[in-house]
Amino acid sequence: MMPLLIFGGAILAWLILSGKAKRMTPNQWLALVIALLGANFLRSGGWITGGAMLAGAAFLSGWRILIPARDSVEAKRKPRNFELDRARSLLGVSDEAGFIEINAAWKQRLAEHHPDTGGDEQLAKMINRARDILLEDLKASRRP
Repeated sequence: MMPLLIFGGAILAWLILSGKAKRMTPNQWLALVIALLGANFLRSGGWITGGAMLAGAAFLSGWRILIPARDSVEAKRKPRNFELDRARSLLGVSDEAGFIEINAAWKQRLAEHHPDTGGDEQLAKMINRARDILLEDLKASRRP
């Protein structure tokens, strides 16, 4: 019984440390317990009982032990455009910002940093370029 406890503890520690324990369903936890008990039966010589328990554990886990899951396909993420990210952070707008929000943020930021009011000329140019980049992207994303 002691090797089963050590083996089970090692598996549980690995699941927790790798973060897989958070994503496990109740059926997968039950399958893990049944598989550990089946392994103990196999160790003690109960081949039929141990084999049946391991097969039952594989069935309960949805055969994910042998066959990878295909029903939960992750959505492909669009690669990040760092120029757009930089422009958004410079103006302080979100990814979903529209024409009105971009222009309002541009006016506010430019009023703060305009060279005529003692601001930096290079920063004002960057703010203007950020607005142009975001508006170009907005127009491009609305085309069919």
